[in-house]
Amino acid sequence: MFGKRVFTVAALALLVSQGLSTTPQNDTVRLIQRLEDEMNTAFNRYDATTLERLWGEELTFITLSGAVASKAERLAGLKTRPANPPVSTNENVAVNVYGDVAVAIVLSRWTGVTDGKPTSSRYRATHVWAKRSGDWKLVAAHVTQLKD
Repeated sequence: MFGKRVFTVAALALLVSQGLSTTPQNDTVRLIQRLEDEMNTAFNRYDATTLERLWGEELTFITLSGAVASKAERLAGLKTRPANPPVSTNENVAVNVYGDVAVAIVLSRWTGVTDGKPTSSRYRATHVWAKRSGDWKLVAAHVTQLKD
């Protein structure tokens, strides 16, 4: 028995030293980070089917101008794909979990071409995820453009 306990403590020390954890909260953090990456990929592909699945019915999105958009309005906006759409890359996704709610603070960079010239802008978004019937859904979002 003593040998097993030493192994368990050694294994835990190894996990901690590598910055890994087996706690349910850290599992949820990693899951939300994966969902954020999946959502970002779906935006880049104008993949309304994936976004429909990831977004809760009650989604409220606050745009750059401060306007409020619903899930249906956001999905409708994806029907028209520009000739050269910008591409988004998540630079950092920090997540805090509060039971069945998680808040992700996302730093992203959008690059593209406007009037024949390369453009690049950074944005910070607050995304609120809620667990609904076992699945995590985005229920609120707010985005702000950063001044580089």
